[in-house]
Amino acid sequence: MKRFRLDLLLALLFVLVMGFRMLPPMLHEVLGLVMLVGLCIHLVWNARWFSALGRGGWRRLRVVQTLLNVLLLASTATALTTGIIISNHVLRALWIGVPLHSSIFVHQLHVASACCMLVFLGMHVGMHWVGLWARMKAWPLLRTVDAHPTLRFSLLVLMGWAGCAYARLDHFGDRMMMRHVFRTPAGDLPVAAAYLMLVCLIGLYAIAFFYLQKRLARKSAAKASLAKGGARS
Repeated sequence: MKRFRLDLLLALLFVLVMGFRMLPPMLHEVLGLVMLVGLCIHLVWNARWFSALGRGGWRRLRVVQTLLNVLLLASTATALTTGIIISNHVLRALWIGVPLHSSIFVHQLHVASACCMLVFLGMHVGMHWVGLWARMKAWPLLRTVDAHPTLRFSLLVLMGWAGCAYARLDHFGDRMMMRHVFRTPAGDLPVAAAYLMLVCLIGLYAIAFFYLQKRLARKSAAKASLAKGGARS
């Protein structure tokens, strides 16, 4: 249960930090540092994943899942490291006179890696969705959604549309390509709407990876079944 609560806290912190235009710069940096501490705890609590890498077989699904985790770790480390370097408030005293602090490249890398982190985090949520949903569907509102397949499907479609719309409004692709982005239409959205659409963008990648994972799992099961059948014959 404590791991689940930590994961929810990290997800909330990430969403808040990604809405950097809607936060005071000082608060953005403080929340980023709190997230760094939470991520370190998360990694310590899940250290068995690293030790298990040398065990077991490496089928396609496991390769894809491991690659996703590596990319999430890399983008997170890059976003947090560059964030510390360009800090203008909490850690500013550490970087006085250091050229990297005012480097445009480092600033753009910070934004690009944070956007990549959003993509990989969404996919990571999709990878663990079965276990997460088993816990969350006990909540009253989500219990209602789970009991009505048509409502669930409609919400997924709406989430996908809202996620795509936010990515377009915020020039998400340009940010990932490290292009310098000035004011975007997403900046004119009400704060609640912007955060909700940001969550939908994360959900979009979660949905995509969830179904990709299901497809890979079915193919892997079919191959295993054929192999067993061939061995018996």
